[in-house]
Order: sequence, then structure tokens, then C-alpha cells
Amino acid sequence: MLALASAITLSACAQQKEGDFTIEGTLPDTVKTVMVYADGTKEPVVTGQVTNGKFSVKGNAPKDAFLNIGYMMDGGRPRFITVLNDGEPIEIRLVDDYWVKGSKLNNELNEMNLKSDITILAASLIKDWQAARASQDEAKANEIAVKINAIQERCDSIKIAYIANHKNDVTPALLMSQMYYMFDYKELVEYINSGAVWVNHPLCDRMKKQVEAMAKRQPGIKFTDLEMNDLDGNAAKLSNWVGKGNYVLVDFWASWCGPCRREMPHVVKAYQTYKAKGFDVVGVSFDNKAEAWKKAVAELGLEWHNISDLKGWQCAASSAYGINSIPSNILVGPDGIIIASDLRGEDLLNKLAEIYK
Repeated sequence: MLALASAITLSACAQQKEGDFTIEGTLPDTVKTVMVYADGTKEPVVTGQVTNGKFSVKGNAPKDAFLNIGYMMDGGRPRFITVLNDGEPIEIRLVDDYWVKGSKLNNELNEMNLKSDITILAASLIKDWQAARASQDEAKANEIAVKINAIQERCDSIKIAYIANHKNDVTPALLMSQMYYMFDYKELVEYINSGAVWVNHPLCDRMKKQVEAMAKRQPGIKFTDLEMNDLDGNAAKLSNWVGKGNYVLVDFWASWCGPCRREMPHVVKAYQTYKAKGFDVVGVSFDNKAEAWKKAVAELGLEWHNISDLKGWQCAASSAYGINSIPSNILVGPDGIIIASDLRGEDLLNKLAEIYK
């Protein structure tokens, strides 16, 4: 009997490998093929036939990977729902509405997603905002945007609370992979050092790299020199202006970057307000086309020093300061020590008001 029981156990283990999944569900009647991707894989780990809106698929992916299940809509746009591959059967619905039924964790993740999905909670407002933009009614569009932003803040707070309450499982890794850019350096370091289980999930690798990058431009660090060319093609270094006795903002931007261009009026205001007191700015462009760079400098009224090596994301500043998103900046003191980073809008003006009071 013992030998027979052992044989049955071994057979069961052979049939059910770690990472095996079974998924069934409902999609629109028009969909013919369901696809399952694992943690951003370029190719699906499994595809299946959809008949009258119903499907059932089996496959294998790393345990605790996140599976994206869904289909391609007209025009090649994807529509997917995400679940945790924890070995328990999964059922989904992805039609006009969506839901997931499965393990306790998948059910909790689904409940949180439904409570914090701005595309559902602000659906009518988003349509109204789009209509206002289309009719060029900026006042109405801005009024609606304030309401949408308030809903977004509530959604974010729900997600942050979920992360705090799920330190002992991996599901917050999915949220943090989408939200880490919202947090400052100190907050991200606290998350990484928290001992939470999800921190070691592969989806958090990008967040960790972001923290490593941000460490290169934190207060208390001496600035790293750069050598590029100015607008006339002449060699120029940051050290020509930085560390020479004045406060200097080193502003990382590009002509093609919409958020950078929207931020520039704040930088221009700061420069015009405090240049007489010695405040200076060096614009470091992530452009790769000289004419576009020069044109933007003229259009935006960037009267300060401007340099670039015209290598785009491969420019020297990217590695020297860990810049993987723009706009970004560092404020350097008279002695060449960074005193602040990523000051935006009123924060920049407030910091300078504090310095030059």
C-alpha cells in the first residue's frame, strides 16, 4: 500500500508542475483568440480559441509571475486583465465589465483594482473632458480635469493602502512597477528596506534601478562634471559655471519632451527673478537633432547656458546623473555640492526664495 501511495503521489507531482495554470473565462463574442503573457513577455506563453465568448486554457509560467490575459481589439489595441500565477484555477470576465475569481490573493487584488480603476470611476468625466478639449473649451476642460485628478488621488490612496497591508505577499509588486515614479527617493528607499516580500519580485527590478539612479543626484553629493558642446558647437563643461560661487540649476530636458516644455515657464521665471543675485541655469539637452534643440531654446526663451552632445538618451548626462526620465534637475550650491534635486514648479521658486531671502 505504501508503494502504491508513493507512486500515486509521484504521478500527481509529474502531472502538476510548479507554475502550471488553468484559466477559463468570458470575452466578447467577436473575439476568436485569447492570449496569455507573463510579466511582459513579448510573445504569449499560451494562446487559445474563444468560442461564443468562452475559453479555457492551460499553460506554464514562473510561479508568482503576473499573467496578462486578454485579446487584441480592432486597430491592434490590447485589452488585458492581470492575475497572479499562484497555482490555483482562475476565472475571468473581460467584456464591458471585468472581474477575476480565484485564490484569496487574486480575489483581493481584483477587489482593489475595481475600487481604484479610474477608467470606471471617472468614465463620464473623461468623456466630458475629451469633448471639451475637442471643442477647445480650455476652461471647461480644466474644471473637469480638477475633478478627475481628485478621483485619481483617491484611487492612488487605495493602492498605497493595499501595498501597506500586503507586505507578506508579492501582489504589491504589480502596483509598484506602475507607481514607483510617484514616490521620491526617500520613500522608495524606505520601501526597498522595509523587508516586504514583494520587494524581491522581478517586477521591482526597475524600481531598484531607479533608486540607484536617483542616488547620483541626491543632496550632499558633489556634482559630476560633464563636457558637451554649446549652441555654437564649442566645447563646454558644467564646471565652467558650477562650483564657482553661485547657486546653479542644472536642468535636464529635451525639445521633444512635452512635460519639459510645460515646466520651462517656471524655470524662466526663477531665472529672471534671481539672476541679478547670482542665480544661474545650465540647460543640458537630451536632444539628438541640433536644429530642433536650437529652435526650442529660442521659442522658450532659454537665455541661460545651453549644452548638449546630441546623443539623446545615450548622452553623457544619462549615466553621470542616472537620468532615465525628464524633466529632471539638480540645484548645486556655491561649493559644487548638490543641495536639492527634481524641483518642479513652485517648489523651485520656493527653494530659491528661501536661499535669497
